[in-house]
Amino acid sequence: MSESLTIDLHNRQQAWAAIKAQLFPFLQTVLQGGGRWVLTVAKRKRTKPQNRRYWGRGVLAQIAEQATVKGRLYSAEVWHEQFKRQFIGFEELPNGEIFGKSSAGLNTDQFSNFCAQVEAFAATELGVTFYDLDAA
Repeated sequence: MSESLTIDLHNRQQAWAAIKAQLFPFLQTVLQGGGRWVLTVAKRKRTKPQNRRYWGRGVLAQIAEQATVKGRLYSAEVWHEQFKRQFIGFEELPNGEIFGKSSAGLNTDQFSNFCAQVEAFAATELGVTFYDLDAA
């Protein structure tokens, strides 16, 4: 028996069916062995397809290839740092420098909104034309 259980919940009916079919039997087995267990329910973090679309040959790569500021191209990593600061927020270091808050903790909805903001900004303010994002 596994030490953990992950169940994707989509709606009330599916959730209840999954709880009865997966969670109850899992708990019945693991609780017989004693020990303390934690049950956590949380929104799903961003997905691998979202990451591929944003990082792969998708959003950031196309921005890095097309967007210039004062005649200069910037890497995908530099653009990502800019967009984190601009759309997620930033932290200030003791020396006064700032860095963008991490996007790693965003759930699927939050990351989707972040990507939409990045794409809208890149298209309207930087003149980027996106192509084949769903294939990225």
